[in-house]
Amino acid sequence: MKLGKAFSLFLFLCLVSPVSTVKADKEETLQDPRLGRIYKDIRRLLRQHYPDAVSHRLKNKIHFEFNTRLFIIHVPTKMGDWQDPWEERGPRKGGILGKVEIVDGKYMGAAMVPQSFDYRYFSIMLMAPYSIKNDCHLTVHLSIPRLETKPDFIEEFTELVNDFENRIEVKP
Repeated sequence: MKLGKAFSLFLFLCLVSPVSTVKADKEETLQDPRLGRIYKDIRRLLRQHYPDAVSHRLKNKIHFEFNTRLFIIHVPTKMGDWQDPWEERGPRKGGILGKVEIVDGKYMGAAMVPQSFDYRYFSIMLMAPYSIKNDCHLTVHLSIPRLETKPDFIEEFTELVNDFENRIEVKP
């Protein structure tokens, strides 16, 4: 009987513990400070071209999207066979989807950058500009509808991303 009361008290203390507020404060400090200005500039650009887009920043990543959905994608292999289809989130007509991540060191991915990948319904632009001064790079995936593009947005976004070295606020 005493064990049951002790367990109940332990459970109660765990639930009302101030750990949750400490955890929230700690998560805010986990934001990579180098992305501060870049995130603000991306949000400004999104508001200008996609006023209803949502964006958020978590740790070393930025994510934004507007008017997206899941597509079923299947592409041929290098040997000419078809891969099994998979679900991929992409933009509908008039939409946009972007992921930006700051990574220490040079880009070590398999794909040459910059490069675009055609998924029939939309294209994914892959960019990875490098900052010599800060020894880091951005890995950028920008998904745009295949039949409708906003050349002004793409041009401004590409310039912003390529100029990220001058937009880094603090070196870690």
